[in-house]
Amino acid sequence: MDEAFERIGIDPAKLTVRHLRSARRSLSLMFSEWPNKGVALWAVDQVTLDMVDGTATYNTTSGTICILDAVLRRSGVDTPMFPMSRSEYAAIPSKTTEGLPSRFYLARAITTPTITVWPVPENSTDDMLYWRVRRLQDVGDPSNTLDVASRWFEPVASGLAAKLAVKFAPDRIKLLVPLAEAAFAEAHREERERGDCQFTLGWS
Repeated sequence: MDEAFERIGIDPAKLTVRHLRSARRSLSLMFSEWPNKGVALWAVDQVTLDMVDGTATYNTTSGTICILDAVLRRSGVDTPMFPMSRSEYAAIPSKTTEGLPSRFYLARAITTPTITVWPVPENSTDDMLYWRVRRLQDVGDPSNTLDVASRWFEPVASGLAAKLAVKFAPDRIKLLVPLAEAAFAEAHREERERGDCQFTLGWS
């Protein structure tokens, strides 16, 4: 926060409660925006969901934004599960068919998104393992450690400065907004997994 306020020309020694509340609010808004722009790898975790015989729909872990990958684990063997849209799920003729779940539909909601699997689980010993993008933790008290990887400190500082400029230093908006966008773009380019890439060619 000190860095951001310095960038808009306000001495951190002169910050008031109003300044701190405004910065915390702007940070929370910025963190809620970032998932719309791409995946933050530090906010990806694995969740194990116990399947229940005859039950198709389950609540996700709190804070789930989207699911990147999923597998169905049976007797120590993992089988890939594939996502489907609401329209695809609606088009399934028999939604009560039981078997080895191979597809899932994530119903995104304001509070708790739900996962619906198909076929419906045929036993209560299988597990669905999924890797989800979670919501970044709320900023909370100014003394809290931000839920951000260190490689994103510059985008945080520059992004917060740009948001604070709108409220406290309009004359610096044209300078700070491009800097914030450039810092985010550079960090986002680095925020990727590294592994082998395979291409499959089809001939017709």
